[in-house]
Amino acid sequence: MASFARTVSGLAVALTATTWGIAAAPAGADPLAAQPGELIVNGDAENGTTGWAGPNFMSREYAGMSPLIVDGKGSTGQTFDGGGSFFGVAGSSNRNATQVVDLTPSAASIDTGKVTALGGAYLGGIAGQNDRVGVNYTFTDASGTVLGTFSLPAVTNSDRGGVRGFARRDASAPVPVGTRSVTVELAFSVAYGTLDAFADNVSLRLDAAPSELQVTHTADASGPLDDNQVVNYTVTFTNTGAQPLVVDQALALAGLLDDADLVSGPTSSDAALSVQGSGDTFGIAGTLQPGQTVTVVYSVVTKTYAQQGDHNLVSLVAAPSALPGGVPASCTGTADCLEMATADTAAVPLVNPAVAGITAAVGLAGGGVLLLRRRRTGTA
Repeated sequence: MASFARTVSGLAVALTATTWGIAAAPAGADPLAAQPGELIVNGDAENGTTGWAGPNFMSREYAGMSPLIVDGKGSTGQTFDGGGSFFGVAGSSNRNATQVVDLTPSAASIDTGKVTALGGAYLGGIAGQNDRVGVNYTFTDASGTVLGTFSLPAVTNSDRGGVRGFARRDASAPVPVGTRSVTVELAFSVAYGTLDAFADNVSLRLDAAPSELQVTHTADASGPLDDNQVVNYTVTFTNTGAQPLVVDQALALAGLLDDADLVSGPTSSDAALSVQGSGDTFGIAGTLQPGQTVTVVYSVVTKTYAQQGDHNLVSLVAAPSALPGGVPASCTGTADCLEMATADTAAVPLVNPAVAGITAAVGLAGGGVLLLRRRRTGTA
């Protein structure tokens, strides 16, 4: 039985500039920082069988001809950049070849549950023979337990319309949390005589949801605030993506410290984020790992009403370049901002309201004028 290389050698096929590639990544997705790019060693067969293990598994030459792409059933008007070699097996029995890809460097990203595996290959055979090869990807944890699988279906003679050549297969699947390796298997199946099924440009890449910084800013009180009241603030930073995320934020307290005194903090709950600065502006910087959450806490005590500035406590978190100039009067139109008014407690009752009626009666009976000054609570 003729080999694939000899079969195509007599065809007048012009080499085009078309190059192969895996299926396009989802819009906005970022490659993993730990393991970017192609993860399979020698997936293009250009280095013999390096990286693969399997009986009678071999790299064959195209004999200087470009491989055909089957575009639909029976159409062979294109070629792809298959280099000089492709994978096949010798003999007339079903065979398998495998390669184990270590994913330990991407463990932190994988364990966020937001990583996708992208698999791809060109698979084919000759003429009307139904010899075929599929690709299986198996996810395993550190102990070797299987966590999940996905596959590239074999290209049958029917898929090829009885035409010799290759068809592109692509598939993707979520990488299970806990995955530490992927076993890539080329599964060759014979239908007649010598096994003439072929594979080239076998691929595995990782893709991850883009990392985003989620910030929440909370306090354990709400206005109006009394004199000398302690208020505790918490700023929570979370990396919601699957890649390490650089944080560069500023905590602006100018709109708060005109009405209150800082009594503790701001301090970070984890060395991943450091707090630098003094006065009314602090920088918060560092790197959050995928899924990591770090809090920054600080506390203030309100001044007496007469000592306050605008009687409105305003604190905000923002990128340094986005900080408003001066002291923000309110949080209107500003994210990650807290605003609390204070109560006017400078005026206090001269008479206990419970006995005001009795006092008034006595005052009026004596012909005098009684002034009652009551506590007024409200916003500035």
